[in-house]
Amino acid sequence: MNESTKPQKKAVLFCTCSGICPSMTQIDFWALAERVRVELGDQIEFMALHPRLCEEDGERMMRQVLSDKIQFITPACAEKKQEKLLRDGFTKAGVPMDREHWIPVSMAKETTETVFNRIKLALAGQPQPTSPPAPPPPKPEGQS
Repeated sequence: MNESTKPQKKAVLFCTCSGICPSMTQIDFWALAERVRVELGDQIEFMALHPRLCEEDGERMMRQVLSDKIQFITPACAEKKQEKLLRDGFTKAGVPMDREHWIPVSMAKETTETVFNRIKLALAGQPQPTSPPAPPPPKPEGQS
């Protein structure tokens, strides 16, 4: 796809992981969605939240809303997991899961503010920052 046929429209598809994923406890999904709507809404065609895009009903929704004319930003689990878990939805919709059509945004172990900023970067076409590596586990007492 060349620049003239590259999708110009963008949409945000949130996967909330049913709101119970331990890696997303610091995210207020309603506040995040409202902030995206208010502050970034003029940059997107639409936004949707689904409890589990990776499940059969999520794939059915993706088949209905995905389009090769729109670039989809998917705030959800870690990028590598999204690649695996959302593949069937993209395939069933007939939309390639490439960077022209899909920008994953990892929400794993992040805050509402961090995810908002990542969505903002994705809409601007800027690369996503990588999360810092987890600190090493503490050494048992008596060891240095």
